[in-house]
Amino acid sequence: MMKKHPLIRAYETFVQNRSCNKIGIIGQPDAGKSALINHLCNVNAYTSVQTDATLATTEYRYNAYGYLIDFPGVGTEEVTVQKYKKIIQNEPIRHYLYVFSSKIKAVDIEMIKFLTKHNKHITFVYNKTDTLVDVNGNEDRLLLMRDKNTELQVTLKHYVKTPVSYIFTSTLDGTGIETLTTLINDLLLVEEKAYRQKYNDPAYVNSYLNYKVNSAFPKLFTPSFKNIVLKQHYKVIERTVMTHFKIQEDDIMERRKEWLDIETFIKEFEALKAKEKSSGLTHLMEFTKIVQLIKSSFKMKSINPVTMAVSSIVEMGLTNTFPIFQAIAKYVDEIKEIAREVIEDDQKQYMNTH
Repeated sequence: MMKKHPLIRAYETFVQNRSCNKIGIIGQPDAGKSALINHLCNVNAYTSVQTDATLATTEYRYNAYGYLIDFPGVGTEEVTVQKYKKIIQNEPIRHYLYVFSSKIKAVDIEMIKFLTKHNKHITFVYNKTDTLVDVNGNEDRLLLMRDKNTELQVTLKHYVKTPVSYIFTSTLDGTGIETLTTLINDLLLVEEKAYRQKYNDPAYVNSYLNYKVNSAFPKLFTPSFKNIVLKQHYKVIERTVMTHFKIQEDDIMERRKEWLDIETFIKEFEALKAKEKSSGLTHLMEFTKIVQLIKSSFKMKSINPVTMAVSSIVEMGLTNTFPIFQAIAKYVDEIKEIAREVIEDDQKQYMNTH
């Protein structure tokens, strides 16, 4: 498999962070959540004969797109309900499997109310059905499953709007594993299609590139920026911008057929300035034009962190200060457009192969 361009990997992460490729596995302590994950993901999630074997969320790859997230048991001394809610709030997950292996408890109802309040999709799983037996031996397993579904519906009818029923599973005899696998496959397939639509959406490309431009601002205008400009060490700025956008030298030469550098852009803007009838600017006018340029080019509402640096550069009497900032802004824009082309090339390649 061809190694992906660093920019493509970064853009994928950007879109994934705004998509959903995870399903949470939560529920009662000792309900066999980790054992289920072992079956579903063909991995070795930690299991134990003790309760609370899982005390932190753990991510397991399910397929090429999706992951299953193993959560700790609900309502234990180690992980209180409040801690659990914070864990859920910090995880960008839309779909949850809520796993039971005993009667529904008050803490389960509290968590289910919390999930539904936050518009989470819940699938209810009753695990360890191989142990579901009538102590008196009077009822078969199917009747016991029906009773469990009735209990679920009656208990949750005030909290869950859609009709609910269990998927009954057992990792010991394989009951329900195929049904659960099909459900997970369907959920992740829908999410993967939504992710791919976002990935190929020009609006997401623009959003990503605007984000990169905006976040380049603090990386360029550091306390050392003034010295870099005064000493004309523009290569430092160029390298910072390329690294930030994850653009490589080959990308520039392939798409522009020549090397881009800030010094050349400075000369171009200086030549344009020389042609202007009114090229003499006061320090205040120069400062104002630079501030407006930076706010526009870097899409900033405020540039307070660098106003002092810009002011000091202007006040030091550096000639043709405005063309320097024009050149930096142009260089950033050129690199941004090369980044756009790299992403669009990957989008076309995907469309041609699918």
